[in-house]
Amino acid sequence: MGAKITVKEYTELEGHKQGVYALIHLRGTSTIVSGGGDGAVVKWDLNFANSERVGVSNVEFTDDQASGIENFRALVEGVLFAQLPEPVFCLMQGADDAIWAGTQGGWLFKLEAGASPRMVKLGSCSVFFISEWLDARIAVGLGNGELVFLNNELQELDRKLLGRKSLRCCLGNLGLIGGSDGLIWQLDDKGEVLGTWQGNQPSVFCLALDAMGDVVSGGRDALLRWMDKDGGLRQEVKAHLYTIHALIGTDLGWMASGSMDKTVKIWDGADGTLLKVIDRAKYPGRGHSHAVNALCQLPLPQDSGSRRLLASAGDDKIIRVWVVG
Repeated sequence: MGAKITVKEYTELEGHKQGVYALIHLRGTSTIVSGGGDGAVVKWDLNFANSERVGVSNVEFTDDQASGIENFRALVEGVLFAQLPEPVFCLMQGADDAIWAGTQGGWLFKLEAGASPRMVKLGSCSVFFISEWLDARIAVGLGNGELVFLNNELQELDRKLLGRKSLRCCLGNLGLIGGSDGLIWQLDDKGEVLGTWQGNQPSVFCLALDAMGDVVSGGRDALLRWMDKDGGLRQEVKAHLYTIHALIGTDLGWMASGSMDKTVKIWDGADGTLLKVIDRAKYPGRGHSHAVNALCQLPLPQDSGSRRLLASAGDDKIIRVWVVG
């Protein structure tokens, strides 16, 4: 992709009472879902044209006064979807559109509109990821190094001990899992280990695919590591000052990373070139004031497809939404 990319503020979302740890985009919609330390699972509709929960009294046009809905800051109110009894660390939208949530105390919840939450206790340690697996089972990573497989009815099907420390991230469609042992495990569709890759040291916190289909990892060493399909290191970039908590790729060629250093950075997914830094120095009063914990991207409403909305969330309790393209 080209080296030029622009970032403009779209809106900011306020309402969580504690830090935000999880963000997902609901398929086929303009809605994102957030989960945080307050136990709240909140839906936010980012299509201003369709939302009845928008206030636009604080219009702030950009310098170039370009046309388009992203040229003003609007206040979008979230809708509380569920209030869970403990911090929410991860979210997933299931094949049946139910929202799955994993919590600090080892609970897994399945949340559906108009129905009481369904739940199962998987252990006494945190749930760090939920992912659809290669064989359509649900894979859940725990803080004690266990990988748990469940069906859509929350029935446990299998449990495997992979690491001595927490399992932190997963690319379920590829059978890849990263964890605090500093390893990336490659598993088959049944969950059997095929091999291990060297990962970020001492912990792998996030995994994503770049535009070329290569695996990229981030972790406590603040490095981004590009790996081929066999786990061989293709390139390594000193990306942040502190731990990388979140990483996403896009079909437009760019990637985004979020870090404990309070920044979000945009990268060329193919060659690792830094394209943009989003922080309070470059966006006064708009960048994050605390660690960035989660990222997600979604199409920009009423756009041709050449740009994306990028949502970032962190310990400052605010979800910030940007137009990137």
